[in-house]
Amino acid sequence: MLVDDVEPADAVLLACDLLAAGVDDAAVVALAIESTRSLPEHQADRLLRDMLTTLGVPEPGQATAARLATVGTCERLAAGTLAVERGAHRLLGTLTQEPDDAAVTRLLTLLDRLECDLRGQADPALRAEILHFAREVRARRPM
Repeated sequence: MLVDDVEPADAVLLACDLLAAGVDDAAVVALAIESTRSLPEHQADRLLRDMLTTLGVPEPGQATAARLATVGTCERLAAGTLAVERGAHRLLGTLTQEPDDAAVTRLLTLLDRLECDLRGQADPALRAEILHFAREVRARRPM
């Protein structure tokens, strides 16, 4: 599901943007008044899902949802708003849903180095490789 694992701050800011655009709905307000810093992910997921349902936004198909999640994760990695360690694991989840076997295989090699060789903390070389990988994946998936 596309809404799962959404960044709480992004969900709150989306609701705020909708309010600013004149979308006056209780579900939008309920999400917009939440804290961008302390809203738990599971609650953000639920509130965002409620808001989208109330507004009649159709849920995208599995392939589209996976592509959107992949691109979003790649963009957050590039912007530095998502740690490479966490982002690489998220990419694995989205790429396996697309599916992209070659990318999954390549990412598994990077994750093996991260987890087995570096004990979950990327060194500068692996960080650069993961970011390069994310740029390549993003370039293949235009939105």
